[in-house]
Amino acid sequence: MFTSGRRSRGRGQKPVLTGLLVLLALFLLQELAAGLLPDIYKGFAGESRKALVIGAAVAFAVVGLLLYIVHLRGLVPPEPDFALGAEERARVRAALLHAVRRSWTEGADRARERAVRIELGLAEHRTAVHDPWGAPRLAAGGPEGGVLLPAGTRIGEVFDRHHAQLLVLGDPGAGKTSRMLELTEYLAAAAERDDAAPVPVVLLLTDWHGGPMVPWVLDELHSRYRVPRETGLALLRDNGLALVLDGLDEVAPGLRADCVRAVNALIGAEGHPHCPIAVSCRSADYEELEERLTVNGAVRVRPMDVAAVHALLDSAGEGLRGLAVAAAADPVLARLLTTPLMLGVAALAYEGVDEEEVTALGDTEERRGRIFDAYIERMIHRDRTLQGRPVTPQRPAGQVRAGLLRLARVLGESHATVYYANDFTRVILQAPDDVVRQQVPAGLYPVFRAMRRLSGYEAGNPASRPNPVYRLFVGFYQVPLPLLGSPLADYLQRGFLDYATDRAIMRRVGDGHAFLHKTIQDHLAARAARMTPEEMRALERSA
Repeated sequence: MFTSGRRSRGRGQKPVLTGLLVLLALFLLQELAAGLLPDIYKGFAGESRKALVIGAAVAFAVVGLLLYIVHLRGLVPPEPDFALGAEERARVRAALLHAVRRSWTEGADRARERAVRIELGLAEHRTAVHDPWGAPRLAAGGPEGGVLLPAGTRIGEVFDRHHAQLLVLGDPGAGKTSRMLELTEYLAAAAERDDAAPVPVVLLLTDWHGGPMVPWVLDELHSRYRVPRETGLALLRDNGLALVLDGLDEVAPGLRADCVRAVNALIGAEGHPHCPIAVSCRSADYEELEERLTVNGAVRVRPMDVAAVHALLDSAGEGLRGLAVAAAADPVLARLLTTPLMLGVAALAYEGVDEEEVTALGDTEERRGRIFDAYIERMIHRDRTLQGRPVTPQRPAGQVRAGLLRLARVLGESHATVYYANDFTRVILQAPDDVVRQQVPAGLYPVFRAMRRLSGYEAGNPASRPNPVYRLFVGFYQVPLPLLGSPLADYLQRGFLDYATDRAIMRRVGDGHAFLHKTIQDHLAARAARMTPEEMRALERSA
């Protein structure tokens, strides 16, 4: 789809150099196994066994160092030795816009959201971003206040007002991702009207696990949008891309400050200071950070007030009468419904349900969990999707419940919110040992551990990366691990993911799948962590 002009000589030589180094290591291993060494080495070391061992160790160390240098060279973004021509740039822009539209702005979920849009207030927060002339910390009280913007203000207007660099804050479920996708639509429409306008690309920070931001952006453009790295860098240097970075709060907690520094380096004076960029984060998680983003402005998505919740429920008709009566009598429940996520989930979970079934005791988190559980049960037992299509094939409800719990636990322990079906091997190799033991037959577990050790991945470490030899092997042969077939982890297979997406328990995120919201994933992961293997198996057998 994309063409990249002339190919960089260095990148073309890398696989050849890596292959030659691997062959050298194999040659040395063969010589050692045969008890032989080249004549030139024997003349130098004689017949001394100690010198033989030391020489072999030095040889392997040198080969390993060279392999590591090749690996480090691969992390350096390529310098473009070409400029995109007008025709090629137009083709790249058209193809990228089509990919963004297809993945992010034209799905059934977005169409439904636009049809039932809930107007949310926005408030500017000047203290949420770094002020080079002021204090580096947030003002007292954190990002709760801010200057209210006029009703009906769109996120695109705020983005333009702050010269195309914006931080979007909000509470869980307040609609941050929805505002980021609204911004993506706004920017895509502008790019279609004006050939000089940047093309928006949605990138999920949950997939960032450390390192400079530019190489990661180029890798994500290559893997998610099929943009060659040289082409992506050329667009980035020309400010031809608007980076929509969703989910700073979904980065592993220990890496969030590093992520802020990486974004700041990207838009710093030595990087791409005029790059259009938007970043979203939960307000509370951002307030805990010592670092501040150096974008031009910040805005907070404000929740609805309780009066607006009552008005919406009262106008919904008899189907939500039970929920409306329960919310009117229970201030805790009413406050819980002030975010679009909770109001929408509760409306689907309790449609046609009496007040008595809605009313529940407990603190806010317990009540939120009960609403999520009721929603999932309602979705599992629906005979049609929210779009009106029949759901096929049917799956046993117990297996669906257990699969959702296991998937939420695996994602949570990997500090991830999006699962890509073609990333099956990586997810399993990085999974904690106790998770793997539940999936791999006992007799094959030692084999699995050996494979993980050879690959370079680490158990329970989502930031671990494969070694160059493993990448070379998988890159050339595309061989998945043979023992990780569908019987071992059905909940990681595309059929299960598509089923859960049809049921609106999960959603498509680009070419991956995620739970409807991270708070639902967190709730299910916490439930799974409290369950024993026996309880999980019993749940799987339930009706």
